[in-house]
Amino acid sequence: MRKIFVISSGAVLWIASSTASAHHSNAPHYDRERPIAIEGVVEEFEFVNPHAFLHIRAETESGESVVWACEMQTANTLRRQGWTEDRFTVGQVVTVQGIAARRDPLGCSFTSAELTDGTAIARSGAVVPPPESAAGDAPREPATGDTLPDPATGDAPRSAFLEGGIPNLAGPWMRDRSRGRGGPGPGSAMPGADRLTPAGLTAAEGYDERFDDPSFECSASSITRAWSEPGTPTDIEQHEDRVVIRHEYMDTVRTIHLASEHDPALTPQPYGHSIGRYEDSTLVVDTVGFVPGVLTPHPGILHSGALHVTERLTVDPEERVLMLEWTAEDPEFFLEPFSGTNYYIPSLHSVSSYDCTPELSNR
Repeated sequence: MRKIFVISSGAVLWIASSTASAHHSNAPHYDRERPIAIEGVVEEFEFVNPHAFLHIRAETESGESVVWACEMQTANTLRRQGWTEDRFTVGQVVTVQGIAARRDPLGCSFTSAELTDGTAIARSGAVVPPPESAAGDAPREPATGDTLPDPATGDAPRSAFLEGGIPNLAGPWMRDRSRGRGGPGPGSAMPGADRLTPAGLTAAEGYDERFDDPSFECSASSITRAWSEPGTPTDIEQHEDRVVIRHEYMDTVRTIHLASEHDPALTPQPYGHSIGRYEDSTLVVDTVGFVPGVLTPHPGILHSGALHVTERLTVDPEERVLMLEWTAEDPEFFLEPFSGTNYYIPSLHSVSSYDCTPELSNR
C-alpha cells in the first residue's frame, strides 16, 4: 500500500491505493485507485454549473501551503438538496474524502466531507447532522426530484392522456436511474471494428475523452446525451403543431414539428431536425440533419452527418412513468445501430437555468 503523508493543522492526510467509489464519467480525469483525504480550511466554494468546486487550503508534509480543488455535483442538483452558496464558508475547517486527479497534483473528485461538529456531507448532497443533534432533532429530509407528488397534498392524479387520446407528456420529468442504464454510457467499452465502419474507427481514433468531451464547450453533445444527465429535469410542452423539449442540462432546447416530412431545405444542426407523430400512447420522433459530432462522450462514439435518431416516448398510465426508447443509425460510421431505454417519473422541480460557460466547464 502506497502512502503519502501530508500535515495540515497538526492532522495527517494520506493517499492510499484502495477501493473508492466515483461516477464512471470521472474516470478519464480521476483515478479511483487513488482515494485521498484532505484536512484543511475552505479557501473558496464555487457554487456553479456544470460542477461546483470546493477549494481547500492545506499544508504539505514539508510545511508548504497548497490549495486543493475538488470537483462536486452540479450546483442545480445540490440546490435541490437544499444547498445554497453558503453550504461551505471561507475559513471553515473540513475533512474531505475524494479521488485524486490523474493530471492535476492538487485536483480531486469530491466523495464526502465531515465538519468539525461531526456533520457528514455526501457527494449526492445529503447532509447528515452529528449523532448527538440527530437524537433530538430529526435530520432534514433532502429535497429530491426522484419522488412522485404526495397524494396528501390534494393534487389531482396526473392523467395519462389528453383530449383526443394523445399521450400526456407535458410537465417536468426526472430520470429514474433505479431502472438501469439507457444505452452506451460511462463505463462502457469503446466500440471496435465489430460495431464501427473503417470511417467510424478513424473518427474515434482522433477523439480523446479527456480533452474532447463536448461538455467542455457547454454542449450536451447529442440528443441522447441530453436525455441522460442524472439529477436534472426535462420539461415537455405539447402544442397543436409541435412539441418542445427543454432539458436543463446545458440549457438544451428542441422543437419537434408534428409533421409527416422533414423540411427539404433544412440546415444541419448539432441536435438535428425533428418531426413527430402520435401513435396511440406514444410520441414517435424522427431526427435527421445533424452536423458531425459525438453521440456519447464516454465512451467516445462519434457520428457523421448521416446520423438518424428515432425516439419513442410512451406514458405508462398506471405507473405514471415516461419511457424513452431511442435508436441511433449512421450508415457512414456504424455497422449496426446503437440504442437505449431510459425511464422518467414526474419531477417536483421545474427546469432551471444551467448557465454553463466554457471557462467553468473546461477544468
